[in-house]
Amino acid sequence: MTIISAIPGGSGDAYARLVEGLRMEFGCADVGALAERIFEAEKAEFQWEARVLERYLGQHFPVDFGDGDGCGELARIAILSFVGGRWHAGVCVVDGDGCAVDLLWSRSFESGDDAADTFARAR
Repeated sequence: MTIISAIPGGSGDAYARLVEGLRMEFGCADVGALAERIFEAEKAEFQWEARVLERYLGQHFPVDFGDGDGCGELARIAILSFVGGRWHAGVCVVDGDGCAVDLLWSRSFESGDDAADTFARAR
């Protein structure tokens, strides 16, 4: 059984809020490079929080290297999101608390239709 959920939108684009916050923090308009580095480092969280659709793909079983660090229940979730002025489709690993743990893959698109097609084919 496939479950697809529509997620109500938040208050604006998270990337735009990041840029505006950096402008206010540093008191200058030239924060684009810093914003891009933060976005790349936190891509899983940005795309997860900006998702407009999600689809459960199944349980995720990480490779266990015997370090004893049990990470509990993890799920693979296909997501369709709009952040940074672009559409994104990908697959996130999400913990039992509903927080993004990892972004397994992601593709960015200018067109929402292209992103929706990739979202529909995500496995």
